Amino acid sequence: MDILSSPAITFLPFALWITLIVVALHTLALGDDKLEPTFRSARDLLEGQLTRHDIGCEEYVDRRKALDYITAMV
Repeated sequence: MDILSSPAITFLPFALWITLIVVALHTLALGDDKLEPTFRSARDLLEGQLTRHDIGCEEYVDRRKALDYITAMV
């Protein structure tokens, strides 16, 4: 039996091409999510500042009241 006429040798290049196409499509599909910027609301940003201790509790409350007032106007 000739090694080049083996079913495994015949199937292997086909399987490699299919795998390459699937990996490329998967990579392109995941790449679209990374290009979009994530939206963070003003409230999320304010809470992040409080969590990182960039602002104190009193300043957080003042900014939160101002933010709620502005949001209520819109």
